[in-house]
Amino acid sequence: MSFTIQLKILPDPFSVHQYDRDFRRLLEVVQDAPWYTVSKTTSELSLIVPSQFTLAAEPNKTEAGWRMFQVDAQMDFGLVGILARIVSPLKDHGIPVFVVSTFDTDYVMVKEDTLAKASEVLQDQKDISVTPGVSVFE
Repeated sequence: MSFTIQLKILPDPFSVHQYDRDFRRLLEVVQDAPWYTVSKTTSELSLIVPSQFTLAAEPNKTEAGWRMFQVDAQMDFGLVGILARIVSPLKDHGIPVFVVSTFDTDYVMVKEDTLAKASEVLQDQKDISVTPGVSVFE
């Protein structure tokens, strides 16, 4: 692949929350959130929102302190290896990741205490560009 992957570091910290899989008040919880993503499986419901967003219902568990790199492009479903190009160097440096994909793009989350190292590792890649992003609250 010859193109440069453009990443934006979102300035907002994010939290991952877990609810029971049969949680029925999801829309009430997220209706005013500026950004969120939900995954529901046979055993749980996971919600990712900006950490400063106040939830309308208490989750079972919360993992706070995540920061997010946004792939700054609409991603075609036929593209191969984009996430591997991002997460492989992070893996090589022992930086854990949490990945979220939407219809248009991908987000790679790292813990806040690894953000500086993750940014440095990614910027050292000749085919990745890392720049500041805009708050989801703007």
